[in-house]
Amino acid sequence: MNENLKEILIDELESELGAAKKINVQQIANEIQNIGFQCMICGKCCRRDFGDNRVAINTSEIHDIENQSDLRLEEIAEPFVAEVETPEEECEINEADGLIDEDGNIHTFGWMLRRKENKDCSFIPDDSTDHRCDIYKLRPLLCSTYPFYMEGLKLNTSECEGLGKEIGTQQSYELAELLVKRYILELEDTILTYKKYNGFRTGENGRIIAESYLKQGYLNYIVHYSEGSYRIVKNI
Repeated sequence: MNENLKEILIDELESELGAAKKINVQQIANEIQNIGFQCMICGKCCRRDFGDNRVAINTSEIHDIENQSDLRLEEIAEPFVAEVETPEEECEINEADGLIDEDGNIHTFGWMLRRKENKDCSFIPDDSTDHRCDIYKLRPLLCSTYPFYMEGLKLNTSECEGLGKEIGTQQSYELAELLVKRYILELEDTILTYKKYNGFRTGENGRIIAESYLKQGYLNYIVHYSEGSYRIVKNI
């Protein structure tokens, strides 16, 4: 990413952030109430068997969990990477995983909640009949506002069996407040990430080196986020 492109992206995000701060929460609340929602406590959004369950988590949310638990960053989060559909893809280096530098490190942007070997969220019990989140009170805003999200200043929904169920006026408003808060925090976090990003050198041998790491059962990631960059080894 060259400096000109970086500045253009930052300017666009800052413009969107300014507009996001002027969003009418009551209008979003009315939309939520019209759509309707009630959590069915089915746990499907936490388990990989039911679809893409990656949970993007920002820096402040990671620190909240760190400060109120005994968990370290690498026990909470992992690099945000492309989702794979088959075990075979897990053993390949996907271009969508991120850019590879000359030393075989894969560069990605942002974090997601750590997942188990079976790709279920690491904070959901192995017992498939038990859907209690281990960090429920500290769960990221993405979790507490699911299946709703804001994009392009508009309310959107993800697939969920709870949509269409009756929801009260107060609950709709509280959910709308969280959604707007999440939207603003996500934009702020992304802007800081781009501002901190300094780029890296690529080389012809980078992919070859990365593939050799993969054959040994791991990959070296460098995560770019709002506090700078973080090197992490991920077992595959």
